[in-house]
Amino acid sequence: MAKWGEGDPRWIVEERADATNVNNWHWSEKNATPWSLNRLRELLSGFSAEDGPIVITIDEVKKIDGEATANNRKAKLIFLFEWVIEGTFVARVSGSEEEYKGKFDIPNLSDENEASEVDLNTSLDGSGPLAHQIRQVLNKSFVSKIQDVLGVYIRELKEEFSKGLILPTDQVKPQVVTKGKTTTATVDKRQFQNTVIAEKEASTSGNEVFTTKEVSVGDTFKATPERVFEAITETQLVRGWTNGSIQEWNFKEGGTFSLFGGNVTGTFEKIEPNKEIVKKWRLKKYPNNHHATIHFTLKDNGSGTDIKITAKDVPTHLADETQSGLDRYYLTSIARTFGFSQRI
Repeated sequence: MAKWGEGDPRWIVEERADATNVNNWHWSEKNATPWSLNRLRELLSGFSAEDGPIVITIDEVKKIDGEATANNRKAKLIFLFEWVIEGTFVARVSGSEEEYKGKFDIPNLSDENEASEVDLNTSLDGSGPLAHQIRQVLNKSFVSKIQDVLGVYIRELKEEFSKGLILPTDQVKPQVVTKGKTTTATVDKRQFQNTVIAEKEASTSGNEVFTTKEVSVGDTFKATPERVFEAITETQLVRGWTNGSIQEWNFKEGGTFSLFGGNVTGTFEKIEPNKEIVKKWRLKKYPNNHHATIHFTLKDNGSGTDIKITAKDVPTHLADETQSGLDRYYLTSIARTFGFSQRI
């Protein structure tokens, strides 16, 4: 306690270098969204990847949706960002006048993933004598080089927005910039967000409380249940409709799986060939240790297969994202890859 008439030095701010944020203790934030929108568009527009005689060039970046912030919490820098990017590309082959066009999307450029873990989904319009070679380049060189470009964005974001976010103190401490994933050494993203909310409300946060609900998607495939079952279970076929983003696939009851850069993980609970698969399944952003239960059911309708995916115990605040993802990255991708559905 300070002596009478002296004042406690912990509360004297007018003579401190960092008077606006004593010892960088409080939460402060910079909006990195406008800069990110411009930088991502600069990096991707006109980008070309060359592999032998094949050159693939991004023709147009049609959509960049998301946000980015740089935050200072207790003299540590935390970068939070999440982006969905869509666009078109043109592929050309040396010695040929034919052009191949297609689309790409990046669904998970976020602080939860390293650049090398970011997914890039591509689809090539039409077919031709060189389509197979182009797809091979898309799935390997093009993906790898786009991930390198996204790595540049992540690095520059941290360099640009670490400037001045941690203010000088009487006893200068080095700035701490998180390397790679925000969720590792420095701070957990969800814990950080909860802590900020708790401090703003002057209350302490306990275990996360959330509600759950059931979502489902379905389609009719132009294939037998046996063929559909193969497509959703055999490793090489799963590799096809996940665009090669399969990290683990141990297809047996009790076996584990990891897809889409580790964003989807779980365990096979029940397998009934050609009829039903039950999984414990989770998105990376689900609350800690929480799994949904997903039922894949196949029903022979005489001319094809009715496939339905039902997800139970889905966190309500992530229900729409889960439903959309099951439709887009499972049903639509399977149908597109194997030509199963009329809607593709």
